Amino acid sequence: MSRRLAAFCCGLGSRLNADELYTFGGAVAMGVGRIWKDEVFRYKDPVSGRTVTKLTNYLGHSHHLYFTDPCFFNEGRSFVFLSDRENSANVFRYDLETATITQLTDLQTTITPRGYYSLINHAYYFWLETKLYELKVDTYRLRVLYEAPDDFVPRHTLSVTADGKYVCTLLQWKKDVEPKGEKSISYSYSRFIELYEAFPLSCIVKIEVSTGKMDVLHEDRNHMGHVNTSPTRPDLLTFCHEGPGIRVKQRIWGMDVNTGKVWKLREQNGEAAVVHEYWFADGETIGYHGRMLPDQHPNFFGAVKWDGSEQMEYNFPFKSTHFASNDLDLMVGDGTSAFAHNAKPYIMLFKRDGDTYTGPRILSMHRSTFNDQYAHPHPRFTPDGKQIMYTSDLTSYSNIYLVDIGDFEDLPELK
Repeated sequence: MSRRLAAFCCGLGSRLNADELYTFGGAVAMGVGRIWKDEVFRYKDPVSGRTVTKLTNYLGHSHHLYFTDPCFFNEGRSFVFLSDRENSANVFRYDLETATITQLTDLQTTITPRGYYSLINHAYYFWLETKLYELKVDTYRLRVLYEAPDDFVPRHTLSVTADGKYVCTLLQWKKDVEPKGEKSISYSYSRFIELYEAFPLSCIVKIEVSTGKMDVLHEDRNHMGHVNTSPTRPDLLTFCHEGPGIRVKQRIWGMDVNTGKVWKLREQNGEAAVVHEYWFADGETIGYHGRMLPDQHPNFFGAVKWDGSEQMEYNFPFKSTHFASNDLDLMVGDGTSAFAHNAKPYIMLFKRDGDTYTGPRILSMHRSTFNDQYAHPHPRFTPDGKQIMYTSDLTSYSNIYLVDIGDFEDLPELK
């Protein structure tokens, strides 16, 4: 454990009240519980003919959670999402049966409260500046669960163990990650290489939901991210060494949440760049994609068990920014930005056929800019497997869409 961080671990609970209700002026914030009724718009996709439903419609960005972060609840009939409304970023609930939006927070901030929904806890967890919050989506109860030590800053990546007992997240030594030199404009990935080259002291920690007690699990001088817990096994998580894919020596790591033991997953020896790891629905297998070096082709898709066994990789001559799937059989990808060279701005499906994949088949045209995280489509399957949810800013502001999957063979092939 870092001596710096260890100094804050003991007795930290005295710095905050784990049952503190987040209020404004002694009363629950006025915007909480407010009902919004965005116009729902259905149309046929101009390429595939599939029915697409535009769920949100507001003069501000709305987007679903990152594709590795759970958002659905109420047996798939509701989900948590984020939206910028009335000059503030907040957390909202969407009920699909009634197309009703309920505001869950009134944070009075422009910082997007990106987070993670725990189905077992019926709660959404997120960082806002240095405080970690728990939000009960049914009661709107918001409490401070933990506050980062003064010399550390949270990296807003977190997930909750499958049993709901711990929030696993990342703290970094403030002096290592503070901007240096003259002020500069901040934009998406503007400091990506700078932070990679800083090799900041990064600490993966677990925070007990019932008490707010924090324990350091692992530390290293690497820019780290994507702390993802297994959806079925409370003892497992993955994290990554963050940075340009062609420069990161070892991307994916596994961890035992009980002991802090770490190990390499899909071991790299300079022959490949690996990115965007995620858990399959079984909670035992991790999917990823990458490209061979030094020529950055061919592309491949792979999967490996949590302990490094049963590694499988498939030649995958298709390009997409992100992939998501519940298993190896059917994957969804989001192609490229609408303005990329040789752009393929589509939500696409890929189907396994033995040792190869067929496709891609075009499910819908997203035409998104990928300008920032709020405009990344990050497609994901709905819990019943019948639709794909994605985000797009094709109408200027980002909105949330659902598209019916239907029969794979009926979809047009990408030419």
